[in-house]
Amino acid sequence: MGGRTVSAGMLALLQAIDRNGQLAGRLDVSRWPVTVGRALDNDMVLGDSHLAASHLRIDRSPEGEVRVEVLDTANGIALDAKHYMRGEVFVWPAGTVLSLGRLKLGLRLAEEPVAAEEPLAHFRWGTVGWTLLAVGAMLVAVVFEAWLMYTDTAQLPGQLLGLIALVALVFPVWAGFWALLTKLFTGRLQFWRHVRIACASTLLVQAAVALCGMLAFMFSLENLAKFANLQILLGLAVAVYLHLAVVMPHSRRKLGGTVAGVALLLMVGILGTSWLQNKRLSNTLHMSVIYPPGWRMAPAVPVSQFLQEAGDIRRRLDQRLKDKDQDGEDMDVSGESE
Repeated sequence: MGGRTVSAGMLALLQAIDRNGQLAGRLDVSRWPVTVGRALDNDMVLGDSHLAASHLRIDRSPEGEVRVEVLDTANGIALDAKHYMRGEVFVWPAGTVLSLGRLKLGLRLAEEPVAAEEPLAHFRWGTVGWTLLAVGAMLVAVVFEAWLMYTDTAQLPGQLLGLIALVALVFPVWAGFWALLTKLFTGRLQFWRHVRIACASTLLVQAAVALCGMLAFMFSLENLAKFANLQILLGLAVAVYLHLAVVMPHSRRKLGGTVAGVALLLMVGILGTSWLQNKRLSNTLHMSVIYPPGWRMAPAVPVSQFLQEAGDIRRRLDQRLKDKDQDGEDMDVSGESE
């Protein structure tokens, strides 16, 4: 016995998918036009409360175009980045989906070719290898950076073990949080994918900070090293976007804009706070890492210029100390007068 046979009068298939990827409605189209909405007299009845009683009408022209008419709805219909409201008529291109309410509506015409069968997912040892490589590289980079910063060699082994234990705790919790969100929105956990994203993002930030510091030393571009906190913020924003792209793969453009906007606001806040507190945009006064002198590519500063700049710094410091002493005297006088 064969499988289910499609009737000769079946012209198309309509399917509505909710935000979790679950099937919310299906209609075997045997005639045109068809209507979609919440009312029971529609050809396709959907239960989303954000839909109108009669939300849209779908018809097909003699030339084969699929046309959609927006009916009596206040929320309208979205196709890609364009929104259509009550009374508008538009062509529905093949292979695209409509957004109505909280649902996605797809259409497959009878003459469209059927996509090839997808293979079942199998355990991928190559993915495990890449995950282990990412975790190992991240641990090596974190430990190496900490080793460069520690000065007490007697306590170094215990400090490194504590750092490794902290990383081993923080990264699974971070990846697990995003994995739970992915499970909630897509029905799949994808824990190890989030682990790879976290490790790759950490390596990217460390490499960017190290590269900027090296270029700052080589070419006397001190600002590249002074704003390392902004580089870390940008790296964190990229990591959050990559995580969110796994959680909500169909909204990557909106997610990118949202993450970029939040990161920009945070950058402005960091720079503004530093300026209000210190009258400069960066909290860092000097480079924290000095590289071998042979790496220098910028021309040497003449002694006269160095002495002049050092004198200017001395005068500014003296003026700041004078202003501070004056403020202290004013406070003392004010306290005595009371």
